[in-house]
This record gives sequence, structure tokens and C-alpha cells, in this order.
Amino acid sequence: MNFLRVTEMEKYLANPQKAYAEDEAFYEAEVQRAAQMILDKKTVKMVFVSGPSCAGKTPTTERLAHYPKEHGVKTELISLDDFYRHPQIELYHPDGTPDYESPGSLDLELMHKCFTALCEGKVADMPKFLFKEKRRSEVYTPMRLDEDELCIVEGLHALNPDICGSYIDPAKTFKVYLNAVTDIDSEPRLLRRIVRDYYKRSSTAEQTLAMWENVENGSRKYIYPYKDDADVFINTYIKYERFVMRNDGLRMLYEVPETSPCYEKAKELIDKLLPLPSLPKEAIQPQSFMREFITQRT
Repeated sequence: MNFLRVTEMEKYLANPQKAYAEDEAFYEAEVQRAAQMILDKKTVKMVFVSGPSCAGKTPTTERLAHYPKEHGVKTELISLDDFYRHPQIELYHPDGTPDYESPGSLDLELMHKCFTALCEGKVADMPKFLFKEKRRSEVYTPMRLDEDELCIVEGLHALNPDICGSYIDPAKTFKVYLNAVTDIDSEPRLLRRIVRDYYKRSSTAEQTLAMWENVENGSRKYIYPYKDDADVFINTYIKYERFVMRNDGLRMLYEVPETSPCYEKAKELIDKLLPLPSLPKEAIQPQSFMREFITQRT
């Protein structure tokens, strides 16, 4: 087990806000580097941001949109989630659960129509998926890109050729791949998902663990094969994150009953978290990347 050196722990405890900002500096610099690459490619109209679950697509997309705005370039944000099919034509796993991991769960025909229109400077009627009602809204929002404007498309399958493929001029696209990579923890995204889904989706750790293998199978099949097609890779792992999520993670994992099929996995994660020091999550700034994963329900 890897521990923080005493001097490092003293740094965190002496001024956690400053130490956290230093840990996030590398990530922020990588996002700015990617944004500058986008601006340097003058023909870009659509930026596609992909990565596996809890890689940080939403907060990274927001940052990628902010940087061009500072340089006078307007941006529009698009989530692939809004292109989910209606429930009556959903795909399903063999066990009968909805399949949200494959690109076939998206309305590709509508997507191609919208993205083609945007690249050509035409109006696209954009859908909105209502997750609480589990259906697409009947109201569509018109969107058109000005000559000096671009849109950023975020989603699990954004690098899949069915999403950003040959129907769009490659000169008008830029591809970003995200993942949380560290040699300390083989599954940093799982802890993120346990804590995030508990707070934001009212999901127990047991529920998250139960679906994790399906989620990762989907990543191995539909996301990882296209990572090398990206124009740039951003590592979203933040050095302090295990320590600020430790207490929440343990509390949630202890709720998994011994009778659960997920108990052994929960125990494995507990054994990894127990020896770690705990750092205060309250010191994380409101604009921090990590707020996506640790903010409590409001």
C-alpha cells in the first residue's frame, strides 16, 4: 500500500486549499493545452469528448468550452445523452436490463442529421432527453453555428466512428479522450462512481458495484478501441482524490450486506481505503474538477 510521506501530509493539512490546487494544476494545464490545439485548428466546428464512466467528461467539457470563450470564440455544448432512443425501442442486455453502453442505444439517424446540419451552418432541431421521465421531450431546440462558432459534443461514444465518422469532414472535427490513469489504483473511477451516484443519483454502493462489470464491459467493447483515434489525451486523475473520498467511500461500502453478491468487491475496496489518510473535502473549491464527484445532494 502506498502512503503519503509525512512532509506531503503536512502540506495538505497546513493549507489544504493550496495543496489541492497544486494537485489539480497538471490537469488544468492539460485542458488548456487541448483547448489551444482546438483553437489552432481553424477549421474545427465540432469537438468530440469521450471517455469511460466517471472519467470526468462533464466538468472537462465545461472547461474546454470556457477557454475558447476567453479568446472570443463562442461555443455550444451538446450531450450525446439527449439522443437516447425512446424507451419502447431501447436495447437490452440478456438479463433484461436496459443497455445504455452501446452506441445502438442512441438515435444515430437523428444525430447524423443534426451534426451534418451544424457543420454546414444550417439549423438543427436538437432533442432533449428527460431522464426523470425516461423519454425524449416533444420540444426540440433549434441550434445553428455561426461562422466563428464551434460546438463541443460530450458522451461515452463520442469517438465512435458511428458518431464522428465519415459523414463529417475530418477537417471540421477534433477528438479528445479522457481517462483517470494512475499506477496507485487500478480502478480510480469506481470510487468516483460510488460516491457520485450515492449523492447525485440516490444509488447505494451495492447498486453501483452490481452494474460496474456491465459498465466496464461496455467500455472495453465500445470506448477503449477508439482512444488512439483521439487528437489529444487528458489524464483526469487528481492526486488527492482518494483521500478526500476515503471517509464517504468507506461509509457507503460498509452498507453492503455480507449476503450481497457484491460483498467481496466491497470488502476489497474497504481494505484499500482503510490504511489511507483522510483529507477534508470541505476545502475543495466550488469550481474544482472534483466537485463533480463529491458534492452532496441539495
